[in-house]
Amino acid sequence: MSMVEEQDLFLQHLAKLVDKAHELGLVISAGELYRTAEQQKAYVKTGRSTTMNSQHLKRLAFDLNFFIREPDGSLTLTYDNERVRQLGVFWESLDGANRWGGNWQSFKDTPHFERREGMHKTAEKKDLTKGKAVTQTKGSDLITGTVGYRCDNHRDDVELVQRLLNINADRFSEETQLTCDGIYGKNTKSAITAFEEAILGESGSDSRICPGDSVMQALCERLPAAVDATFLELLYLAADESAIETFSKPITDCMAAYQINTPLRMAHFLAQIGHESGELRFREELASGRAYEGRNDLGNTRPGDGPRYKGRGLIQLTGRANYKRYTETNRFDKDVINEPDLVATEDEMCVDVAGWFWDRHKLNGFADQDQLEQITRKINGGLNGLAHRRRLLVRAKSIFGIS
Repeated sequence: MSMVEEQDLFLQHLAKLVDKAHELGLVISAGELYRTAEQQKAYVKTGRSTTMNSQHLKRLAFDLNFFIREPDGSLTLTYDNERVRQLGVFWESLDGANRWGGNWQSFKDTPHFERREGMHKTAEKKDLTKGKAVTQTKGSDLITGTVGYRCDNHRDDVELVQRLLNINADRFSEETQLTCDGIYGKNTKSAITAFEEAILGESGSDSRICPGDSVMQALCERLPAAVDATFLELLYLAADESAIETFSKPITDCMAAYQINTPLRMAHFLAQIGHESGELRFREELASGRAYEGRNDLGNTRPGDGPRYKGRGLIQLTGRANYKRYTETNRFDKDVINEPDLVATEDEMCVDVAGWFWDRHKLNGFADQDQLEQITRKINGGLNGLAHRRRLLVRAKSIFGIS
């Protein structure tokens, strides 16, 4: 896809984003689209930016301002708001190349929406809904482009390389850990050079890493053999450290309880809960649940059932009927009909409802056949967020060493 075509698709998605913002009751004003190289240099100089590699320079990023209308009709600028987060999740669901600034762990970035050119090729290069998995070199699909001086330096690729360098730090005498921010700079360059010289014996390194090359293969020698905190840190780049620490054991316990016990089953399960939870950022539905009020198909027959039994868990448990079924069959013997908040507040249960859903709908069988779309339809009812689910699936399978 040419740059002009990338820009055209970016604007098409931006139009959908504006419509979605209005659906969510937000008022928006335009911020910044194009930025010249001189402006970017000024931002770097003043500390507003730390890199010259900005999507604004390519007309593939837009900053928007979001306002909430108050009861008196006035408008209040907002950043940390559930509707803005929901908008960010929507943006990323449109295309595997779309990224929302809110994923960068700072609410000052929530107005930033961008497209990363070239990433759609990775999402489309394999049909992951057919055929069985075969063995491949671990980590061969972890990055989608080159990392290094004058390279592609897609943010996810750079962050994965940074995380891998930290995992391997003791092998090349790095005293401090890299900041895993997805930005290629002098510290990352220095670490790549040191790794190449120490492990591969390459002097005069060009500090470039390509998918599947000898440097990447050497970095991936330390990939975890089983699902643990390190595995999840490589898989869920948007998750913060505390979420990884909190959910690591409950996830492995849940998979064991529901026979999600092969690399392919685990890869599919992790991809789906990753998307459904915004990569462990959300324990419950962002909306209030009022939309479910009076939904007989969900068993919401009493006033207040909609909000009371809103979606909770890494695959959301929704509706009185499902809360009742889970109360009757859950392995913790907990009554979530009378205490529905437990599904979101108790770590083990927050994960367990996902395994419970997986088991009830016999999704292990679909996972055994590598049927991404069928699993997604069972969970979502459609194919919303398929690009993100696929991206996580490719990454999980790469860590496991299957394709």
